[in-house]
Amino acid sequence: MAEKPVKKNWRQRLTAWVDGEREFKDRSLFVMEQRSSVTFRRPTEEEHERREKHRLRWFLNRYPIGAGLLGLTLVAVLMAVVLTMPPFGQPDNPMHNEVAQRYLERGYEETGAENIVTAMILNYRGFDTLGESCVLFLAVAAVMILVLQDKKNTNKQDLAQRAREDTLLKSHQDTILKQAARILVPVLFLFAIYMLLNGERSPGGGFSGGTVLGAGLILSSLAFGAGRVQALLTRRVYSAVRTFGLLLYAGLYGVNIFLGANGLPNYLTGMTMLIDLAVGLVVACTIYGFFALFSRGEL
Repeated sequence: MAEKPVKKNWRQRLTAWVDGEREFKDRSLFVMEQRSSVTFRRPTEEEHERREKHRLRWFLNRYPIGAGLLGLTLVAVLMAVVLTMPPFGQPDNPMHNEVAQRYLERGYEETGAENIVTAMILNYRGFDTLGESCVLFLAVAAVMILVLQDKKNTNKQDLAQRAREDTLLKSHQDTILKQAARILVPVLFLFAIYMLLNGERSPGGGFSGGTVLGAGLILSSLAFGAGRVQALLTRRVYSAVRTFGLLLYAGLYGVNIFLGANGLPNYLTGMTMLIDLAVGLVVACTIYGFFALFSRGEL
């Protein structure tokens, strides 16, 4: 007599299933279809080159069409935006709100700056200006990492080439540029200092004053040689000045925000002037740093 199969409880069935002892009723799912082996032939270099040329030709034939459609789409989007803009000069435009009125009426009282543009940039929108200063700082740092020449990435040939270039520049100095720079450089530096110190009272400020200061440094380097500027503005001094400017701006603006948020009186007179000076240092170092790094690979 055939033995009756022993019934297993759910625990035994679960254990058998986990151990892989369960037999499925339909085992056809686990039968793999036997296929004839197919040998793949590797394309030759001529076939590969022909295929790549075909793909490139296909792309070049369709690229003008895609570029044209993309351009038309952008033009359509811009035209739709222009058509939906409110008319210029209407009193009910979104830009005419309580924000601009607050700037004009209470700007001097809340910031101490008579120039409303300076009050807006360095106080009301100070976080945005701080972000811009950080972008300039990081941009110079990135260029220094990529372009700056030092002992690790400079060989004897580079040093010899640089010495020949310096000798050539000294022997072929532009007399007109040199004599004009003797007059213009002091005026540029004086005007830059004026713009930095009077940005809260008159047109100017950190960005414009720093730009003029950087232009003065570039003119000095072109007229009198890079060695004249490097003697005063060494790499260590350059890094210290631009770092000090950014940290000074962040610290002063943080104190300004803390005092204003807590309703405390601002006893730090001339804070806007100091912030202008800090921004100007960052901007001037950025402009001169780009010129020096891309022209000579050093500061």
